[in-house]
Amino acid sequence: MSIDRTSPLNPVSTVQPRETTDAPVTNTRAAKTTDSTSTSTSTSTSTSTSTSTSTSVTLSDAQAKLMQPGSSDINLERVEALKLAIRNGELKMDIGKIADALINEAQQDLQSN
Repeated sequence: MSIDRTSPLNPVSTVQPRETTDAPVTNTRAAKTTDSTSTSTSTSTSTSTSTSTSTSVTLSDAQAKLMQPGSSDINLERVEALKLAIRNGELKMDIGKIADALINEAQQDLQSN
């Protein structure tokens, strides 16, 4: 196909105007398009609505402690040792052990289904 033989493209038609019967606009969009007096009214209305439907959640001490990041989550010394072994080509993997674990997992999945 040659560029010289291509047909010219038709111009894009104009975008059709939006119908007024569409779904109502949310308060945040309505507040942006109205004057400042109605903006403060819309904002205060949406704020009072959202506070009345809020839910309070309380965590137990144990859960709160688990949510805190700690240095004991990851053994950084072991991670560095593994990185060094990989870089040096010294990391030994037992492929038989990996294969056995994959087969056992596949068998468990088949039995549970």
